[in-house]
Amino acid sequence: MRNVKNKISLLLSLLIIFFANQGCQNLSKKNLDMNEAARTHHARQLLQGDYSKSIAKEFEKDAQFTSYLEKYIRLENASLDSEELSKSILQVSRDYYYDPVFLLAIVKTESQFNPFAIGSAGEIGLMQIKPDTAEWICHKKKIEWRGAEALKDPAYNVLVGAVYFHYLKKSLRAKGSHYINAYNMGINNLQRLPAENRSKHPYYDRVLANYHGIYQQLKKIRQTI
Repeated sequence: MRNVKNKISLLLSLLIIFFANQGCQNLSKKNLDMNEAARTHHARQLLQGDYSKSIAKEFEKDAQFTSYLEKYIRLENASLDSEELSKSILQVSRDYYYDPVFLLAIVKTESQFNPFAIGSAGEIGLMQIKPDTAEWICHKKKIEWRGAEALKDPAYNVLVGAVYFHYLKKSLRAKGSHYINAYNMGINNLQRLPAENRSKHPYYDRVLANYHGIYQQLKKIRQTI
């Protein structure tokens, strides 16, 4: 009788483990699908008619995409925790509907992946955020403001920068380059320009060049994995 009970107990334990694993797999697939939806949606906005023949399209439904991001970050700066940073980028991309490669392109443009970079106007970290701007957007969006020094934390810096980009995009209601240029020059300065000049700022060109360049690097990385 005791042997029967032990066998039943073991069977129940195995069933619990099995269904728990199934649940984790389903959650993982759901997160992957959400990230993919965000990535392709934003990539289409950025590239518009060029998306269908772009490298970004070649990565649709690639289950190894996260590993490519991690390796790319390691190649840019081996001292960064590439796993933690890639997870943070994927999380904010899912939450705010970004292509994570776009956020990497901003980091590349702003700081060359140096989390301790300080700009000439006091900008800090990977996405070169001014502390007063960071504090303002954190209070506005009810995100914990941890102080200027915390902007040297890569994950926190990316979160704050991504939220600020999201604010600019919604405020300007633009699918093109306006919100990207506003990140660099300020929303008030952008709005002072004639409408036809708001998309002609060289910052946008630098970001898009890095965006395409990173996808080229990811393609090379994919060929090695």
